[in-house]
Amino acid sequence: MFLVVGQGNPGEAYARTRHNVGFMVLDRLGLPFRRKGEALVAEVEMGGERGFFLKPLTYYNLTGKAVAPLVRFYRIPPERLLVVHDEMDLPLGRLRFKAGGSPAGNRGVASIALALGTLAFHRLRIGIGKPPSREEGAAYVLSPFAEEEWPVVERVLEVAKEAVRCWVAEGLLPCAGRYNGLDLRERG
Repeated sequence: MFLVVGQGNPGEAYARTRHNVGFMVLDRLGLPFRRKGEALVAEVEMGGERGFFLKPLTYYNLTGKAVAPLVRFYRIPPERLLVVHDEMDLPLGRLRFKAGGSPAGNRGVASIALALGTLAFHRLRIGIGKPPSREEGAAYVLSPFAEEEWPVVERVLEVAKEAVRCWVAEGLLPCAGRYNGLDLRERG
């Protein structure tokens, strides 16, 4: 059993913002989401395995509140939990799989770690680039992508969708080898 969590904020006001790339990736999968508790959940059979895709309705910084009940009820081990989230430390056009490690200031990841009591889960970090200054971080992640960034965003979302499918079927290491070195900034 697996769980893939797309991080983001609920509501149309946040739909096209940098903080919502996790939601955007899950939306690309075309799954039948329905409300279950504090999340939108799609239950699927993928790669011969039963699993769930989750879009929390708790707002980004409280993601753990929506994730923990599902993880505990279904006894999903940390290595079968993938969190898809935006990452300021990667430029737009890059994505990277990661196992464990520090939340590095990502309050959504920190919320999940606190709720589960572990950082051992997997992450698919989607690069959004850095804000003009450190003080502008919160406003930056809640801002929409610029019009000229959308061609790159579209490429990233398509590749991230395939990367998620890869993780479900093959696990972290083969997928990290396949996707971590890609640079999608230039069409190619």
